[in-house]
Amino acid sequence: MRKNDEKFLKVLQQEKSDIQRISQELKISPLVSRVLFNRGIKDNQEIIKFLDPDYNYFYDPYLLNDMGKATDRILEAIELDNTIWIYGDYDVDGVTSTSLLVTFLSQIGIEVRYYIPDRHTEGYGVNKDAIKYIYENKGDLIITVDCGITSVEEVEYCNELGMDIIITDHHTCGDILPNAIAVINPNREDSNYPFKKLAGVGVAFKLVQSISKALKIDIDYSLLLPIVAIGTVADVVSLMDENRLIVKKGLELIKETPNLGIQALLEVTGLKDKDITSGHIGFVIGPRINAAGRMNYATKGVELFTSDDYEKALNIARELDEENKNRQLVEGKILEDAEEIIKKRNLEKDNVIVLASNNWHHGVIGIVSSRITEKYHRPSVLISIDENKEGRGSARSISTLNIYDALKNSKDLFLGFGGHKQAAGLSIKEENIEIFREKINTWVDKELEEEDFCQEIVIDSTVEVDDISLNTVNELKKLAPFGMGNSSPIFLFEDAIVTNIKGVGKDKTHLKMEILYKGIQIDGIGFNLGYYVDDICNTDLINIIGSLDINEYMGNKKVQIMIKDIIKPKIEYDIENRYYNSLNDVFSKGYKLYSKDFNFNNLDNKLNYLIKKLKSDKNIKVYINNLINLKNILNAMNREGRDIFKNTSFGYSEEQKIRKNIIIINPTNESILKEKYDEVILYDLPFIEEIYYTIRTVHDNVEILCEENDLNYNKEMISEWTPNIEELRNIYKSFLTNKSFKLNMIKYIDSLRSRNININVVKLQLSLDIFKETGLLDYKKLDNNNYYIKINKVSSKVNISDAPLLKSLNNYIL
Repeated sequence: MRKNDEKFLKVLQQEKSDIQRISQELKISPLVSRVLFNRGIKDNQEIIKFLDPDYNYFYDPYLLNDMGKATDRILEAIELDNTIWIYGDYDVDGVTSTSLLVTFLSQIGIEVRYYIPDRHTEGYGVNKDAIKYIYENKGDLIITVDCGITSVEEVEYCNELGMDIIITDHHTCGDILPNAIAVINPNREDSNYPFKKLAGVGVAFKLVQSISKALKIDIDYSLLLPIVAIGTVADVVSLMDENRLIVKKGLELIKETPNLGIQALLEVTGLKDKDITSGHIGFVIGPRINAAGRMNYATKGVELFTSDDYEKALNIARELDEENKNRQLVEGKILEDAEEIIKKRNLEKDNVIVLASNNWHHGVIGIVSSRITEKYHRPSVLISIDENKEGRGSARSISTLNIYDALKNSKDLFLGFGGHKQAAGLSIKEENIEIFREKINTWVDKELEEEDFCQEIVIDSTVEVDDISLNTVNELKKLAPFGMGNSSPIFLFEDAIVTNIKGVGKDKTHLKMEILYKGIQIDGIGFNLGYYVDDICNTDLINIIGSLDINEYMGNKKVQIMIKDIIKPKIEYDIENRYYNSLNDVFSKGYKLYSKDFNFNNLDNKLNYLIKKLKSDKNIKVYINNLINLKNILNAMNREGRDIFKNTSFGYSEEQKIRKNIIIINPTNESILKEKYDEVILYDLPFIEEIYYTIRTVHDNVEILCEENDLNYNKEMISEWTPNIEELRNIYKSFLTNKSFKLNMIKYIDSLRSRNININVVKLQLSLDIFKETGLLDYKKLDNNNYYIKINKVSSKVNISDAPLLKSLNNYIL
């Protein structure tokens, strides 16, 4: 059983020959080669294009359907001196899209105005009242940005008024496209555009490229591209392909852009003298633009980006900064309320955390929902209830659940809902909220397994000593900008030895440590990980998940690990105790140990072979007997991610919950059942001879992976379980205080271990059997952990070393 705070690791693998080829031919480090390969960038030309993108790599805008029609209509607007209205959206993508077209069209002499719907009174998308407003204000042509792809009725209304409309959008298309002059969307079913993941501002930029091409004028990239980059990063679209080119070039230009609004933002946020990264856009600049739409008026963002007066731009930037601070305060209060409700109602155990309140600002609950989901790794729905007792909710999900599907199952309870796999919105009457909470939790309980609530961390690569260099770290920086689809590389540092650890910063919030890694000393810093100081000591063996960075102090530079998480190597929870308990059933059937000559297999790496089998489409049944092999299998599975665990059950002598694969540990004759599996594998040598023959008899075709080491492993394990004479004396003496008593195995073992007597469940069980065999006591097993013990009167001295069981065990070891 895994807890939801446990994590799965998925360590990506590559063929060494591929990495050597890339590294040698392109003169880049093996570590960077591994990262590129794992991201699907394998061809030399693709790698060059990725590492050094050029403006020539932009796709022809005319590859987008209807681009020619849209361009022709805009050129006509120039000739006819038409007024064009840009219809945008209130988020960063919509604001930057609007700002981009307003700036560009104004440059080429078009009279242009814009309309941003109010988030709270109008909501997302094109609406008829807005179209009427534009018509009454002498609009000749509307160009939508980041919206409009599903506005079929609204476009028809526009047509009825005799006003032309061009749709530019990137959202999923409906079954029917709007009857507009042009519908530009890379996600149209009939689109052959090479890249489908442009943001709304990216689509608007393709329109700019098309118009520029038609007019045979150059694009002022320094003015426009930083705006496109901000919207692209903030909309959390994939930063690969054309988006990578947009953002990389946009960030290179951002500090020198003549756009006064951007310069004002950089000054107000303290970024003026820094190298701007996608992280600065996503976590500093973007939230300030978004705050206006969430809390007040999104038009402030457009005013900022289109301002030609620096002082005015600076005042707007300060307003947005203040608005963002207000948003943070509101967000903090909602988060505090939400945490209190979770704690009070014990909701952290729910599959989906559903929370509601009359006191929450609807514009901010989506952010808080994301925070709740991130902390508890549970889907969450936060609902803001208005004075009419109607709630507006924002839902956020984990990677393993399509939240849209989960909401769809409860659609009869909603006034309306919509969204996609990871985020959605809904409206609901207050009286239905509790019914909804129960219904969605019931549905998710049936859909997901316990593993789905555990985070999966994808590891780009393990790290070799040669990878730890200043040159390699500088090469890794060339992979930026980082974001969706091109995350900052995460590495696994296995079997690191802690040499120094301490908390640093205010209240010791952060973690600083020194480790010995593969023979070299390296420092690590982990922000907000100071709590590990209580759990980790010097000389501990740990696995570190983190990235490589450069620490510069007084002119000296050295590589350090930016620690994201720490995992102590361990096998799964109580598996050792359960393993030892399972041996009771095995050895209770008799002690004829398997020691015959055996025709062992010659497989090069049976562990890798088994992992590939478990990951295949076939149903696999595996019998395993030795704890050493079991640990090796689990450690290997722990590098393969969530799915291999979801597809594999573990049975201890009896089959438990059946999944695609089953691993039977320490099988007994009763648990060797002839069920329908595509393949049956005997992984190692059974302890008991009879078990081997039963497996061969019950199953028609068994693949035997037993190897010579198995016999040595079995001897090693039996040696660990066999009590010596001194241990037998200590155990027996401890029994003599009572003639009869009830013995709890776990409590008794803990008491012995507290006195430095190394006893496990199997050793204690075998000791009881030896005592019984020699007549010193009788026992009755009450359940797995409890026994009734009765001490016998012994008339003559017993030589316990003559016990047949003890002799048999000792003979096997020799």
